[in-house]
Amino acid sequence: MEISTLAMYHCLAFVWYFFVTYSITHVRTEERPSEVFLYGGQWKYLTVLNLFVAISFWTLYTYNRELVYPQSLDGVIPLWLNHAMHTVVLPFAVLEILATPHHYPAKKKGLILLGFVAFLYISWVLWIYSVTGEWVYPLFALFSPAGLAAFFAGSLAVIVSFYNFGEFLNCMIWGDSIVILDYRQKGK
Repeated sequence: MEISTLAMYHCLAFVWYFFVTYSITHVRTEERPSEVFLYGGQWKYLTVLNLFVAISFWTLYTYNRELVYPQSLDGVIPLWLNHAMHTVVLPFAVLEILATPHHYPAKKKGLILLGFVAFLYISWVLWIYSVTGEWVYPLFALFSPAGLAAFFAGSLAVIVSFYNFGEFLNCMIWGDSIVILDYRQKGK
């Protein structure tokens, strides 16, 4: 992909992310159905932190929406914003894979970094529960402590699978080549 087209695409994705994040912060707090919305703001939701949770969100939503997005949120978060956070991000992710090759770190290093980020997020979710007494995601209330640990371990396995699948797709689409962009050679 041309550098200018790629830059425009990345700018568009950034503006979209900024717009969604801005829109979430302007959801009226007086209409929020619980205290858990106030503590940590929108930064407690994985959706806001990385926006690539479309598959897990819609799978759980289809199974039982109350586990991830209670119906009480319909009056708080507009339908378009729900889709902006949980649907539109999937085409952006697919376009990113198709638009530019990515250099993955060594497998061990990549998985250690991924595990560390997952650990930080789980710690954040547990901290919010310890302060508010409410789970960020209602799904977690269904589990015993051992069940919750198993759920987190299973989630980590899914995350590792997505990481490996992304690396596989990158290799299938782009091969082993590493593209180095040299702006000085553009005119040649």
